[in-house]
Amino acid sequence: ALCWKLPICFLFYQVVSGRAGLEGHYVAAVYEHESILSPSPAALVERRSALELMGRNLDVYEQQVLAAARQGAQIIVFPEDGIHGFNFTRSSIYPYLDFVPHSHSGKWNPCREPYLFNDTEVVQRLSCMALKNKIFLVANLGTKQPCERTDPRCPADGRYQFNTNVAFAADGTLLATYRKHNLYFEYAFDTPPQPDYAFFDTPFAGKFGMFTCFDILFFEPAVNLIRQYNL
Repeated sequence: ALCWKLPICFLFYQVVSGRAGLEGHYVAAVYEHESILSPSPAALVERRSALELMGRNLDVYEQQVLAAARQGAQIIVFPEDGIHGFNFTRSSIYPYLDFVPHSHSGKWNPCREPYLFNDTEVVQRLSCMALKNKIFLVANLGTKQPCERTDPRCPADGRYQFNTNVAFAADGTLLATYRKHNLYFEYAFDTPPQPDYAFFDTPFAGKFGMFTCFDILFFEPAVNLIRQYNL
């Protein structure tokens, strides 16, 4: 288990930029986070306990967003699994999952509209960090999505669980979501039915695309993201 855990702590999103701003450059921050982990990731806990642990990691994120903004960063990127940790089972990770509506990118501001959906405490806090510090923010978290029994791919427990990236604008709006396609022994998560081609626009560097860690070794979605969307 140790050989698997160590590299995960230090892997970041692969972000592809289209062009620099008018000044010919922009300032980006990438934070390498030593996650505060659950001592018993396979144990079943209540949502409240899961939020308490994730809140401790989010406290660190908030400090780093403030520090980055004060140094002039226009975008900050956080690592995979940084908020909830790893080594969960499918059942034990469930209390750590937020609901993120995949189709609402660009239409929902979780900080300003926290009442729209249940179980969105983590995305609300990330959105508020972006809004408060006027900075674009990319982070990774676990998400859930109910599915119908008529869906032939729907898991037996009636929900999909995804390893998800979220990108927020400097006003806190959810710009894009990306569900990791090539999972690396991540038995708590499902592979999306189709590859996500996730990207978002910025005023300082054009478009950014998102994929995660192990995805970089595969044709989908990385190569098609570049070919089809000219990133």
